[in-house]
Amino acid sequence: MFNQLTKVLVAASLASMGLFATTAFAAASAQTISPATGYDISYPQCNGGFPATAGFGIVGVNDGHPLTTNPCLASELGWAATTANASPAFYMNTDSPGPQYTSNWPSSQQTPDVCSGANSTACSYDYGWNAAQVSFNAAVSAESAGGVASPTTAAQAAKWWLDVETGNHWETIESKYGATGASDAIDQAMLRGTIAYLTSVGVTQIGIYCTSSQWHTITGGAGSTFSAFPAWMPGYPTLAAAEAACLSASFNGGRVAMIQYPSHGLDGDYICGLVSTPALASVAVAESSSFTDQLAVVGNVGTVTYVQTSGSPNLTVSATGLIATGGQLATGKYVLSGTTSDPNNDHGTFSFTLNVGTITQSAPLAASTTVPGTSGFSQQLAGSGFDGTITYVQSSGSPNLAVSSTGLVTTSGTLAKGSYSATGTTSDANGDKGTFTYALAVGTITESLPTSISTSMSESTTFTHQLAVSGSAGTVVYVQTSGTPSLTVSSTGLLATSGALAVGSYVARGTTTDPGGDKGTFFYNLIVTADVVVPVNSLPVATRVVGYAVAGRTVSLAITGSGFYGRPRVTSHSGTRVIVTKDSGTLLFLKATVKARSRRGTFTFTITLANGDQCQVKYVQR
Repeated sequence: MFNQLTKVLVAASLASMGLFATTAFAAASAQTISPATGYDISYPQCNGGFPATAGFGIVGVNDGHPLTTNPCLASELGWAATTANASPAFYMNTDSPGPQYTSNWPSSQQTPDVCSGANSTACSYDYGWNAAQVSFNAAVSAESAGGVASPTTAAQAAKWWLDVETGNHWETIESKYGATGASDAIDQAMLRGTIAYLTSVGVTQIGIYCTSSQWHTITGGAGSTFSAFPAWMPGYPTLAAAEAACLSASFNGGRVAMIQYPSHGLDGDYICGLVSTPALASVAVAESSSFTDQLAVVGNVGTVTYVQTSGSPNLTVSATGLIATGGQLATGKYVLSGTTSDPNNDHGTFSFTLNVGTITQSAPLAASTTVPGTSGFSQQLAGSGFDGTITYVQSSGSPNLAVSSTGLVTTSGTLAKGSYSATGTTSDANGDKGTFTYALAVGTITESLPTSISTSMSESTTFTHQLAVSGSAGTVVYVQTSGTPSLTVSSTGLLATSGALAVGSYVARGTTTDPGGDKGTFFYNLIVTADVVVPVNSLPVATRVVGYAVAGRTVSLAITGSGFYGRPRVTSHSGTRVIVTKDSGTLLFLKATVKARSRRGTFTFTITLANGDQCQVKYVQR
């Protein structure tokens, strides 16, 4: 789909050399078929060479432009029907050329909108309607040619993707029109008309394929107009990168449903599964009989249904995701698993582990301090999954580090520069048990988080960040060893860019020292992303929360979405305090502090911009 002309030229060159064959997929045929990985093919693949194995197949209906038909549609549909999924999906090309660039522009159409041939949103809507009608009829004909008993029903039941790319004519990029608010509206009208026709004939699964830059160029961003439609995003170099991109913000504010990446010379595709949290919890034996926890899913459309496949009767999961025990459980580890689905036919899996009678150590696990600071150093250990009071019994680490029976870590006085550790066991009066470990670095300057952050190209011009450390005595001196001239770090740790940076990853490294002779190193990674054009008066959209809040702790979270500018304010229920540490337009980085013993469950973050616009997103608290 992406760069189709290039693929056609490459295919033609290979064919002329007699090298066009299907052996490119011999290695793939020996692999286990993953239902989450597949391919999309269209007219550039008319010479054959289809993958021997695939989890699913998506077939382009058109010959590169709307109101045309892929000459190999029927045969390629036949290949897609042989994939593991056996339910082919379709994608259709879209554009909005206006009357200047096509003879197919409607001139006297009365439905669904009245169009007299003008360059208008009404005519563009009708053009999109007509293009979808041609594509749908072509899909029905191909289903019929393949011998499907009910070809119309098959085309209705299939997933449909709208291919939105600057390679086709759009008014915002054509010289005879130009990018204006009117051209944005006209281009958007084509997509609305296309969606309206597909919906009118019974298609229920519609998504959009595009990149962020092309989407904003063509539609002007469109605000939340198309946020109800899943997004299919190209441009990722590997399957691993595609899997990670499922947590990215989409171009349209919709759920990221699929990622495209190169595979065996074709467009490979990875389906983003529904993601469930939490995955782990601890509870005391005495409290296990009343233990419950609520699973939550991100990436879904509508209500999620949970189906348990293992773990009962000790752990059970209701259809709504409520976990419960089958009564009081003995000390041990209990695991349940299952599948999730939503009305949009999105699927995922879940796994949950419950440690019973095992006291799990909470932060802190480590710290750093200067040599002079060790004489008065102390820190309190904590745990979860216990009933009553935890008793700590130290087994190693003394006399340098001493751990009291209540978990208070202290030093034996001034320690020399080096690394020190303490280990031991934990227990409570009801027989729950666990272990603890603690490491103290003395005389080593430790870099504080974050050590990586993202910014846009336009924001990179004025980007600065103050590096911070712990375990130092007095003023820290930073000495940069790599990363210039793109990134510079001053002697006081102020990181800055040399100006506007291109999209990419930039790293600065160096050393740190203080007057007491403590030393350390620093590392910082600045990721520069493409600029996102935010339309005027567009509302913010929050799609998902990466991570989960924890009672009694401060944790770092991220919210993906769009329209996050001007350091928005994030609030939640009483007992939870949220600080926004960074916003990049499509990501909000947070530190969420939750009151101790706050109940578990699914809660809501409310995001408020400086102008008063708001959006909300669900998150899980453990």
